Amino acid sequence: MSTRSLVVPEISKRFDVLRTLLVVFVIGIHAEKGLQAYYTEIPDLLRIYLDFFPHNIFRLSVPLFFSISGYLFFLTYKPDVHSYGRMILKKTRTILLPYLFFNAISLLLIVVFNKVPYIGDIHMVEKDGILKLLLGIYRYPVVYTLWFLRDLYVYFLLAPVFYVFSKEIPLLGLAACWAVWMFMPQAGIPIELSGLLFFYGGCVLSQSKVNLDGARWLTLPVAVVYLIFLFVTAHFEFYYGATSYYHLLYRHSMIFGTITLWLLSAYCPLRDNSLLLRLAATSFFVYLTHEPVLSYLIYGTRFLFKPSGSLVGIAYMLLLVLVTYSLCHGLARLLERRLPRLYALAVGAR
Repeated sequence: MSTRSLVVPEISKRFDVLRTLLVVFVIGIHAEKGLQAYYTEIPDLLRIYLDFFPHNIFRLSVPLFFSISGYLFFLTYKPDVHSYGRMILKKTRTILLPYLFFNAISLLLIVVFNKVPYIGDIHMVEKDGILKLLLGIYRYPVVYTLWFLRDLYVYFLLAPVFYVFSKEIPLLGLAACWAVWMFMPQAGIPIELSGLLFFYGGCVLSQSKVNLDGARWLTLPVAVVYLIFLFVTAHFEFYYGATSYYHLLYRHSMIFGTITLWLLSAYCPLRDNSLLLRLAATSFFVYLTHEPVLSYLIYGTRFLFKPSGSLVGIAYMLLLVLVTYSLCHGLARLLERRLPRLYALAVGAR
């Protein structure tokens, strides 16, 4: 039985809409590299935009992706050795192989051309080694934005642990994941801790058979709490930077923001957005390819103009998002029609 057949159509539609929107958010996060490339000093108005959007609202994409992944995965998870083996084979094809494929392409580009702008150069390869950059062990992979796939694959490997926790101590497990994310030092841990709480949260929701459409009445109070955290976090970052207190504020902002965005997806402007629904099919490919495309666009900007000022900087980042998404989506459609086997390989035969 397919996972989607276990999800009611309205919820499935919300997942599709969010797939597109969250990939746009991911590109919006990384578009800040365009400012880092051309601005020696960021104006205050531009800093405010960064503090609210790329540094906060857009970053809701990763925790929500982890939550949705955990929820969908555990709808069909079976705790036996045979099913576990089949699952690992499937996730190797759909997650690990695309991860390795696109890292390998970027490494090849670096070796041939000595660098990929704003991703890395041959000195990085000589220092860390090809295998470490390819696998992303104890550092980001060469395409650093793909760390999400690395961590997601590890969580799939740990599925029996999550399953036992969700059955025996679901709420205590949530508290433990929250404490690990909040207080455990990241240094020396080969994957990011940020996805732990959200992936496990999705697991608990799945195993508890929670009605995902049943909490709409909470939208306003949860959104108010999120907005408070958002404004306090952005204010703190603007005046004091990313100190220890900022990280506590930011992480709680992510928790309430993730819930808020999910609740908002129940309303017509998002749930029934025809454009977002149409684009959902290529969202994974856009995610996989956006980083090198974005980096080359930023590099090519120097031949056209040098961004300056707050409003131009905001417009420049939004334009980078639009052009990057359009190019990656167009490439996906082209490969689907002309080279379907290559496209299937690139996206894990999805």
